[in-house]
Amino acid sequence: MERHTVSTMRRVPVAVGVLLALLLTACSPDGNHSPKGPEMTPEDVMAQIVDLYEASAAAIAPDGWQVDDASWSVCSVGSSDSGVKLSFAASRTAPLPGAPADLAARAQKVWQERGHDVTVEQDTNLTPPRWALSDPPYLTGTHSDGSYYLLDVNDRAVYFQATSACVPGDIFELTSPTPTP
Repeated sequence: MERHTVSTMRRVPVAVGVLLALLLTACSPDGNHSPKGPEMTPEDVMAQIVDLYEASAAAIAPDGWQVDDASWSVCSVGSSDSGVKLSFAASRTAPLPGAPADLAARAQKVWQERGHDVTVEQDTNLTPPRWALSDPPYLTGTHSDGSYYLLDVNDRAVYFQATSACVPGDIFELTSPTPTP
C-alpha cells in the first residue's frame, strides 16, 4: 500500500507540471490563442477570418448574410517559397436592427476581443454615409503582411471584407476539386 502511495505521489507533481506547462504555452497575455506569422496554415487563416465574420454578423444581425467570395490566390511567402492568401467577402442587405453607429460600436467590441487594433470612422463621402471598421485604419492600405479587415455599415447594408496574410500552402490543394470514386 505504501508503494502505491509513493508512486501516486510521484505522479501528481509530474501531472501538475505537465498541466502547468500546457497552460503557460497555450495562453498569451492578450488572450488571443491564434497562431500568427509564418507558422500559420491555410486552415488557421480560414478559421480566423470566418470567426471574425461570424462574430461581426452576430453583433450586427445574425440572419440575412450572404457570403459573396471565399477564394484563395497565390502569393510569395519568402524569397522563393510560394504561398496562399484568402480573400473573403460577405454582405447583408436586409433592414438593420439599429442605427449604423450603434451596430458599428457592437462590432468594434468583438473585433477588439479577437485582437484587432480596429479603428471606426464615419465616411460621409459616400452615399449613403457609412461607418467603417478597419484594421489597419480605414483607407491606409494593408498591414505589412498584406492582410486587412473591413466592416462597412450603412443604413441599408453591411459589407464584410478580409484578406489574409500570405501563408505557406499549395494553391492546387486548396482549389482543386476532390475527385469522387
